[in-house]
Amino acid sequence: MSKRKNISKKVPIGRTLQTRDEYLASGKDRENIKPSHKNKKDLYRRVGVVDSNLADELAVVKLTTKGRHSLEDYLDGRSTYKAFIEIYDNNGKKIKIDNIKFIENKPYRDINKRDVNNIKINALISRNTSNKLKKDNRKTLRELKNRK
Repeated sequence: MSKRKNISKKVPIGRTLQTRDEYLASGKDRENIKPSHKNKKDLYRRVGVVDSNLADELAVVKLTTKGRHSLEDYLDGRSTYKAFIEIYDNNGKKIKIDNIKFIENKPYRDINKRDVNNIKINALISRNTSNKLKKDNRKTLRELKNRK
């Protein structure tokens, strides 16, 4: 009676990763976006996994402190996110945990299931998100799931 779903067995939904903005497709060709860090190789950006496929390719959203949507139960409600789902890195490859650009955080830093569902609702169907962004996010998730 088990249903086979197209979800990674290694990376659970809600896991957070450490990276840099330059390593995401939205930061492509932008160097040193956060120059205030002393260590230029510091992986300062936290991203949350909102979906995945069996090939361990991930769909992520950027977590931040100055975003539009807040995560009520994550880091005492101080964390927010941007409702833009990304599946590619700066080289045009699907996002995977490689321990160079994308490093998995410990399970105690996971986003809970309720917050992940809220992220998906805001990114895909909320009236507060622009229609173009919702359409792009749906297309992105279809592309992740329909891996060839």
